[in-house]
Amino acid sequence: MLKIKEIHFKREREILSGISFNLKSSSIIGLVGPSGAGKSTLLKIVSGLLEADKGTVHLNQQRVYGPSFRLIPGHPEIQLVNQDFDLDLYHTVRENLLVKANYLPDDLCNELIDELLELMELTPLQNKQAIHLSGGEQQRLAMGRSLAKEPEVILLDEPFAHMDAHLRNRISDYLLKLKKIRKTSFMLVTHDGEEVLSLADRILFFNDGKILREDTPENFYFNPSNEFEGLFFGDLNSVTIKNRKILFRPIEFDLELTEIADQLDLKFIKSVFFGAYYKNYFLTKKKESIILYHSESLSHVQKIAIKKKNN
Repeated sequence: MLKIKEIHFKREREILSGISFNLKSSSIIGLVGPSGAGKSTLLKIVSGLLEADKGTVHLNQQRVYGPSFRLIPGHPEIQLVNQDFDLDLYHTVRENLLVKANYLPDDLCNELIDELLELMELTPLQNKQAIHLSGGEQQRLAMGRSLAKEPEVILLDEPFAHMDAHLRNRISDYLLKLKKIRKTSFMLVTHDGEEVLSLADRILFFNDGKILREDTPENFYFNPSNEFEGLFFGDLNSVTIKNRKILFRPIEFDLELTEIADQLDLKFIKSVFFGAYYKNYFLTKKKESIILYHSESLSHVQKIAIKKKNN
């Protein structure tokens, strides 16, 4: 288990203030929040690459020390993949993976490298120097290097920023397999909460250097604390009915009206096709913008009942 306790970090301003949480073995935590909230700084401290002003990090009850205490900063069982990538730029793609996987016997080492090359779609580039890769290719190689080390904990900073949807899905599936088979733990940092809804066991909402909320993905999605938080996890409707502000997701509605449900009179604006569903755009009488998801266009709809999932 990774234990983060009362982490403080300050430069010109306070970047982290009293951060505490646990990352259990074989689990995934998502850190979600706006850019500049301190998420990336926290990952560097957790990995032992940056010194906290105050607080401690422990992995399996052993202290993770910062660079002031170690000749070579970092921890062998905690791998960080951030926007710096930290590649051997003049080594080939395969050599970059080899340096991380060379603790294995030759046959297993080559088998793992081939697996990671295929996963990251880098097989055709395996003999190319890392310096000649695109930014997205370098990011995939950096992630491959962290996986090749087979550490207990992997910290990922905006891991899917340069990936298309199909590659993101493949890698997400692979991370879930590692979590189950190797008991690997992951911490994923992102400003796009939708990326971690299907991956994380728990989510921490982060802003201004503080953890404002810890909860399940389902609760973050269907029970946002406020509009600011809720919009990090996808489309969110905000309306005022009888002086009450109501937040609801585009799937939390019913076309069959009941007297007990909150109802909205709507003016249809447009429908946009998204493959598995349509996004239907409306305005309320108060000129509030509304989005409803449905399997077809709702151009005929003039009224809905709000149907909260957890009500």
